[in-house]
Amino acid sequence: MAENFSGQFKQLVAMFLAEVIRSRRTSLARAAEISDRVIQLLPQMKSESETLALLTDVEKDFEEMVVLKQALHFGYQETDIQVYEHDIKEYAAQVFGKDMSLSVAFLQDAARPGMDIQRLCVKYPDFCQYLVSDPNNAPFLEKLKPQPA
Repeated sequence: MAENFSGQFKQLVAMFLAEVIRSRRTSLARAAEISDRVIQLLPQMKSESETLALLTDVEKDFEEMVVLKQALHFGYQETDIQVYEHDIKEYAAQVFGKDMSLSVAFLQDAARPGMDIQRLCVKYPDFCQYLVSDPNNAPFLEKLKPQPA
């Protein structure tokens, strides 16, 4: 089981680093630093909870790891707000310049206990459109599409 988890995690990290290099969100040298750090920690990563704790530690030195951690969706359902935390922050920042009150209300609603992505999208259709416009979210947004009658 730990061997399978380790193999899957290695593959995810490799794909993640390739994407951040391809999209120019980090340099080759920075990706190499991240890779070295993760390789050092791999023997300690035997479960989801251990991996999450170690990634949180790595995240302190490499902010790029926030995206990987969110992409892994550790302990979350596809509809949980935490899965879309980065998108929520980005959308709120965009709206803030146009309508500060709306941005604050949106963030407050997103932070409410029990809030999920469907409810947030129903209340803020522009946010839902923002999510749908990002092709990286496509696999996770299937649950938001209305079911045919």
